[in-house]
Amino acid sequence: MQRHLPDAEIARAISRVLAAEREAAVSIEAAQREAEALIEAARAERRRLLERARQRAARVHAAAQSRLERSLAVLEHGAAAPRLDVATLHGLAEQAVGRLARRLTAADGEPR
Repeated sequence: MQRHLPDAEIARAISRVLAAEREAAVSIEAAQREAEALIEAARAERRRLLERARQRAARVHAAAQSRLERSLAVLEHGAAAPRLDVATLHGLAEQAVGRLARRLTAADGEPR
């Protein structure tokens, strides 16, 4: 009978070890599923952030393009304005200098 007691204890010990291994395997599988779910959620968030960044970049690009087109239109419109020749500019400068000289030399500071 002494012989049966240790064999039964050994069998129970082996059964406990096998049960612990099964529990560990189930826990590992659950952890793997949880990790895969977290990884997929992170990938979905990354895709969402990339799409949002693309949309923002497209809006910034469109706004910059619009400002550039407006600036070019202003420049082109300014270039289409009639230009003054050098003689006209020289005459305007002489008139401005004459008016300034009269103001500076007037006794009361009033233009004459």
